[in-house]
Order: sequence, then C-alpha cells, then structure tokens
Amino acid sequence: MRQVSKVATLDITHHARIVILAFLASMLTATMALGQQPRVLTLGEAIELARRNNPIFLSTQNDEAAASWAVREAYSRLLVPDLTVFSQLQYRAPGVQRIGTINTGGVEQGALFTSFYAVSLNWQFNGMRWFQRASAKADRSATRARTIAAEFTMELAVTIQYMTALRAGDQVEVARRARERSQENLEIVQARVAAQAVIVTDQKQAEVQLGRDRVALLQFESALRVEKFRLMEGLGLAIESDVTLVSEFEVFEPEWIVSELIAMALDDNPQLKAFVASENARKADVRQARASYFPSITVTGQWAGFTQEIENGEFLVARAQNGIANGVASCRLFNDISSGLSQPLAGFPQNCGAPNLTPETEASILAANSQFPFDFQTIPFQASLQVSLPIFQGFSRERQVSQAAAQFDDARHLRRSEELRLRTAVTSANDALETAHEIVGIEVRNREVAAEQLELASARYRLGADNFFTLLEAERVMAEAERAYLDAVYTFHSSLVALEVAVGRSLRPGSEPLDDEVDD
Repeated sequence: MRQVSKVATLDITHHARIVILAFLASMLTATMALGQQPRVLTLGEAIELARRNNPIFLSTQNDEAAASWAVREAYSRLLVPDLTVFSQLQYRAPGVQRIGTINTGGVEQGALFTSFYAVSLNWQFNGMRWFQRASAKADRSATRARTIAAEFTMELAVTIQYMTALRAGDQVEVARRARERSQENLEIVQARVAAQAVIVTDQKQAEVQLGRDRVALLQFESALRVEKFRLMEGLGLAIESDVTLVSEFEVFEPEWIVSELIAMALDDNPQLKAFVASENARKADVRQARASYFPSITVTGQWAGFTQEIENGEFLVARAQNGIANGVASCRLFNDISSGLSQPLAGFPQNCGAPNLTPETEASILAANSQFPFDFQTIPFQASLQVSLPIFQGFSRERQVSQAAAQFDDARHLRRSEELRLRTAVTSANDALETAHEIVGIEVRNREVAAEQLELASARYRLGADNFFTLLEAERVMAEAERAYLDAVYTFHSSLVALEVAVGRSLRPGSEPLDDEVDD
C-alpha cells in the first residue's frame, strides 16, 4: 500500500509541474505578444520624442549652455577681479653653492627648505571688456535663435516623414483593395468558366492580374516599413517594434491673403530671426573691435609670505657665536687703542659684554630657524595702478575693425537675401497650395466616377454583357484614380508644409505657433 501511494504521489506531482510549466509558458507567450503589439504614435508624440532624442537637434541645443557662460564671463571680467593663489615648496640639497666661479659656501648649513605663498588680485577695465557684455548677449540671442530654427526645422522634417509614412500606409490599403478585387474577379471568372459561360483564357488573365496585385502589395508593404524606419531615425530612436500612425491630416480650403502671409513670415520665421540675431551679434562685434582704441586701467594687489629653514640649525648658532666673539674682540681692541691715546676716543671705553651666547639666545635662534613649511614671514602688501593708452600697434586694430565691419555687412546682406527668398517662397507655396486644393476636388470626382464605372463593368461581366478585358480596364482605371487621389491629397499637405516652412509657423486649423521668443 505504501508503494502504491508513493507512485500516485509522484504522478500527481509530475502532473502539477506540467500544469505550472504550461501556465508559465502561456503567460510568457501572452507577455511577448503584448510586447510585440504595434505602438500607437501620434504626430505630437513623434515631435516630442524627436525634441528629446534627435541627435542633430540636441547637438545644436547644447550650444546654448556655452553661450550663457560666455555672458556670465563677460560680466565677471568687467566687475569681478581675477583672484590667483600661488604656493611653492622648494628643497636645496647640501653642497657647495657657486655663482659662476665664486664659491659662496653652504656646506656647513646642510639642506635648505623654503616655502612661499602669494594671493594676487588683478582687475582691468578697458573698452573691449565693456562692450564684450553686449557682444556676448548678442551671441547668446543668436545661439538661441539658431536653436529655435533647428527645432522648427526638425518639427517640419518629422511632420513630412510622418506624412510620408502615412502615404505609404494608404498606398498599402489601395494595393490591398486592388488585390481583394482581383481575388473576387478570379472567383467570378472561375464560376463562369465552370459554367462554360467564358473560355479558360479569362481565368488565366485573372490569375495573372491577381499575381501582379500581390507583387504590388508586397512592394508597398516593404516601402511602408522603410518609411517607418526613417521616421524612427528622425525621432532619434532605435527600431524596436512596429509603429501604428494614427494622426490624420484634413484637406481644407486655404483662404489666406498673400500679403498677410508675407508679413507673418517676416515676423515669425525662425530662420529669418536667426539671421537677424546673427546680424545683431556682428554689429556688437564691430563696437567691441572699435573699443580697442580706448585706454585701459589695471589695478593689482598682492599679499605674500615666505619661510626659510636650514637643516643644520647649529650652523646658525655657530655663526651668531662667531659674530659676537668678533664684535667683542673688536670692542676690546678699540678700548685698548683708546686707553693708549692722550685723548681717548669719543664713546670709549665701552662695555664689550660677554663673548659667548646665552642659552636663551641660542634657543631663540633655533626657534627662528624652525619655520618650514607654514610659519610664514609676511611680505609687505603691494598694490599698483596702471593706465595705458595704445597709440600704434601696426594697424592690427584697424584690421580687426575692418574685419568686424565686413562680417557685419555680410550678415546684413544675408538677412536681406533671406527676406527676399521668403517673399518668393510664400507667394509660390501659397499658389501651389491653392492649385493642389483644386486638384484634390477634381480627383475626388474622378475617383467617384471610376468607382461607378468599375461597379457597372463588374455587373455587366456577371451578366455576360462585357468581356473580361473591359472589367480589367475598369479595375486599372479605378486603381489609377485611387493613386491619383492619394497623390493629390499628399501634394496638398506637402504644399502646406512648404508654406509653413516659408511662414515659419503651423497653419493647420487648431495648431499653435512655436514658442520662439528670443532674449535680447
């Protein structure tokens, strides 16, 4: 009985493991299926992703930090003096010290240790530093304007690629409908061939047409995948899964006035604003270059200290002892000379004192030698005021002023050229948009007529009133009408994007303009 129970228990455990593993496998399969579901992506989400991940735009945006620090540097160089802290430790090994061929001794004192510190302030004022503030601020504004222009260009590029992918998707749907109609036609032909109402040639022709439509569908599906890959590249993301594009673009009647669009372009176009900001920056550079003729004022101040310690402190004691002994001997010599004269020398005899150092004096000498590395002796504070006026520097200033003026003129001409280009671009894009809108209306009617013709040809073929080639011709006309309609719709949207590029803002109903404020 125990053995049977054991076998039954093992069998139940085995089945339980199988159930658990099957459950885990089903959960893993469901998770993978969810992970492989296409991601839904709107145009707004695509633009936001590109704004955070597009490497080209981010590389342009990074320039703003350096431009902001340039402004801070300009104000700092004008208002805050330069502060420098200097420190030095030095070691000199024992040995004979020489100056040329002269022996200066130094063997007895041993090694020499020195340390030094200095705190220096330097403040300079001149015309170039004064105008550097305005030049740095103008450069910062120009950098910000270039970033806004790059952002606007990036948004339009993402929009164009998004529409291109949508167009590829619509072409896939058109090809799929064509394949489905070919499949239905083949089934109709097969039924009629079976009923001996038509010859087998019609069936072969229907099979050929179905094969062509399948090939076309495969090609359009491949083109759709490629366009989605390019869209993800523009967003700055790696290709991980399929993406479903859900935003829609409506065709509307443009009712703008060209003069108003041109005024909007001259006021709002980010590229033009970038040219204007660059012109202002070059103008500020001219003022800064001319400031090189102004005098400059330099104020400096320095606090410093030093230490010096020799390795053999007894050398200092011995030197002091020799000095005292020599002084006492000299004093006694003059006392003896004065006493031997008939008229003593003035101030003699003198008290020559003891010829030896006291222990206290020796201790103070050794203590004074123990300075290294931080027992500094203060060097008196030093300050200076310097005023200089450049008179002649070999025409270098004239060359710099001329170069800055030429760059300013170039920027001014580029700005004017951009204004002329925008006027032409707005006028031509608006004309193309109005033409595209009219073409869309015509193609809508053409598609409706082609659909009616296809429906009539299909009905007549079922009744035997027309041959199969008439039905194929109607299918071809319908496919061409659908593709022409798609071309007209996306030509309208492409023309609208071109107009938005020229104007510098979104013109679609309900859209908000780009926040393109630039600091002065």
